[in-house]
Amino acid sequence: MNLVKPTQFLTKKSIKVIDSIMGSGKSSWAIQHMNNAPARQKFIYITPFTDEVDRIITSCDKREFVQPVNDEGTKLEDIKRLIAEGADIASTHALFQRVDAELLELLEIENYTLILDEVMNVISPLSEYTKSDLKLLYSEGIITVDDGGFVHWNSPDYDSDGYFTKIRNLANSGNLMMYEDEDGQPVVLYWTFPAESFHCFDDIYLLTYLFDGQIQRAYFDLFKVNYIYHSVAKIDGVYQLTEYKQGHNKQLSHIRNNITIYTPAPADKNDMNKVGSKRNDFSVGNLKTRKNQTAVLKVIKNHAYNFYRNKCKTTAEDVMWTTFKEAKDILQPVGLSDSFVAVNSRATNQYQDKSVCIYLANRFMNPVTKNFFSKHGVQVDEDTFALSELLQWLFRSRIRHGQPISVYIPSKRMRDLLTDYLEGGV
Repeated sequence: MNLVKPTQFLTKKSIKVIDSIMGSGKSSWAIQHMNNAPARQKFIYITPFTDEVDRIITSCDKREFVQPVNDEGTKLEDIKRLIAEGADIASTHALFQRVDAELLELLEIENYTLILDEVMNVISPLSEYTKSDLKLLYSEGIITVDDGGFVHWNSPDYDSDGYFTKIRNLANSGNLMMYEDEDGQPVVLYWTFPAESFHCFDDIYLLTYLFDGQIQRAYFDLFKVNYIYHSVAKIDGVYQLTEYKQGHNKQLSHIRNNITIYTPAPADKNDMNKVGSKRNDFSVGNLKTRKNQTAVLKVIKNHAYNFYRNKCKTTAEDVMWTTFKEAKDILQPVGLSDSFVAVNSRATNQYQDKSVCIYLANRFMNPVTKNFFSKHGVQVDEDTFALSELLQWLFRSRIRHGQPISVYIPSKRMRDLLTDYLEGGV
C-alpha cells in the first residue's frame, strides 16, 4: 500500500540544528546567545534534566529565567501563565511533551524562541495495548486509519473511564498513528508529539550531535519539518555558529587520544571480547535469550569485574556501567550496584568524574519503529543511531572534560562503530 505522508507543518523559519560534539560548547553558545539577545526577545529553554534547568537559571544572569511550578495547580497550567506573562522559561522535556492546544495558541501569540537541549522522545508506542485489542477496535469500526496513518475515533458515546480511553483521547487530539503490516493488519499504535508545535516559535535551535542517526530527525522528515545544520566553535573567546561540515571535527584527535578501548594483549589467555563476537550479541533480543544461561551470564559479569579491578586497577567509585533495563539485574557486575547509568542517559553531568566505562549493550532501533518510518518513505541509519547513543553515554564520563577514560565494549558491532569513528570521524 502506498501511503501519503502526514500533513506538512511548515515552520516560520527552518529549525537550526546545532550538530556538534559533546563538550564543543553548544550549551555555552546558547547561554551566551540568550544573555546577549535584546531584552524584547523571549526564550523557552527545554532540557532533559532539572539540574540543567537550574544551570540555565543561574548562568543566564542577564535575564530572569523561571521554571514552572505546581504550587497552585499543575506545571502545565503554570507554564501557560508564564508564557502569557512573557517570562523567560526553563523547563524539562517531560513538561514540554505535554503541550496542548491552549499552550500552542499562547506560543503562537507570544513570539518565543525555543532552544531544545538534546532530542526529545517525539514518538512512542502504546505498548499497553495488544494486537488483539487493535484488531477488535479495527473490526468493529471504532477506529479507522487515514492514508497518512493517523487514527480516527468513531465512537463518540464511549465510556470516559473505559479501557480504550487513552486511544480515544490521543486519536481525538490528532496525535495517534498506526503501523499496519503488509496485509493491512494493525500492529502497534504510536503517540506522536504534535508537529504543529514547531510552527509556533519565531526561532528554534536544537542542540545535539549526529542528528542524522536520531529518531527525531526521522520524525522531522516524516512531518516535513524544515531544518538546517550548523556547528559551533569558540573563536577569539566568543562562541559562534559556524558552517556545518559533515565529517569535520577539530576535537576528534583530542578525544581519540583520551579513549582506551579494551583489546586483548597477545599474551592474554582470555579474550574478554569473544563473548560479543556476533553481530546481534548484547542486543535486547540476544540478552533475552541469555536470561537463563547462568554460565554465560557469569562469564560476562566476571569479565566486567576483571576489567575494572584487574585491567584498570580501580575501584567501583570510578566506574559507570550500563545495559538495557531488562537485563540490569542479570548482568550487574560484582561491586557495581551503585554504578549503573541508564543506557539512554544524556545531557547530565552527574557522572563526570567516572574514568572507567563498561558498556554491555548493542543498540538497534526498534524494528517495528524502523518499519513504520520506512513505510512512510523515511529511512533511518541504524549504525549512526547506535554510534550516537554510545557517544552520548560515554560523554557522561570525564571524557567530556578532556580527561582519559578506559572502555570495555564486548559487542563487536558497537566496538567497531566507535573504533571506526575515532579513526575517521563522522
